[in-house]
Amino acid sequence: MNSRLVIVTGASGAVGNSFIQHFLQENNTDCVAVSRSPMKTAAYHYCQADLLDRESIAEEIEKLDFSNVDDVILIHGVGKFKYESECEIASLGTTEAEVDDEIFSSNYQTFVNMAEPLTSKLNQQHQQGNKTTLALCGFGSITDKYKIPFWRSYTYAKDSLRKYIKELAKSEEWRGLIRGRFINVSTTDTGNENKLRPYATEEEKKYWLKPETVVERSIASLESLTPFWQEIDVYEPLPGFK
Repeated sequence: MNSRLVIVTGASGAVGNSFIQHFLQENNTDCVAVSRSPMKTAAYHYCQADLLDRESIAEEIEKLDFSNVDDVILIHGVGKFKYESECEIASLGTTEAEVDDEIFSSNYQTFVNMAEPLTSKLNQQHQQGNKTTLALCGFGSITDKYKIPFWRSYTYAKDSLRKYIKELAKSEEWRGLIRGRFINVSTTDTGNENKLRPYATEEEKKYWLKPETVVERSIASLESLTPFWQEIDVYEPLPGFK
């Protein structure tokens, strides 16, 4: 039987934990839970780490045993969000140097810090004759497509992440052994949304995604070895919203 290793960052959060709970029920699958905050988990390996600390993340990934693993899946739902005022927007450009560094780093650099040692370890496996595959999955917002200026830094970071994953997945170097996934979600009931959207009505909240729904609607794409790159939307349509 094929064996699979699933690495979930932000595992203590609502969405990350939902992915952990799903994969714990899957056969021939081991889970690695990565979290900045302490947590209890049934995952076979738990790592408490700051994802902005590149060296410590590389050390943790080096400890993982890929020798009998056919497929590795990285599910990365980490990243801060920020509303930006008109004054802030007026001073922002379209380059990384001109966007909010904290927002960019938490959404983009944290992913790169996970992906780089994973691809390096994957390359080692390939040199030994193994054909281990790797899925790199990032998350964004459906609103990113509309370039809404009030969260411009967030959108810039997510667009940069999309490009990074897509280029890896379609590169000749990896010859299809890396596949990229990007899941765009509508408002998700993670607990933090009530703080980010204090003026949302109870009627609107009825249409917020449940973390379990995000898992249910994205799992087929994550598990499939084709295509090399796929971006999907997961949302609950709000009646009357345009």
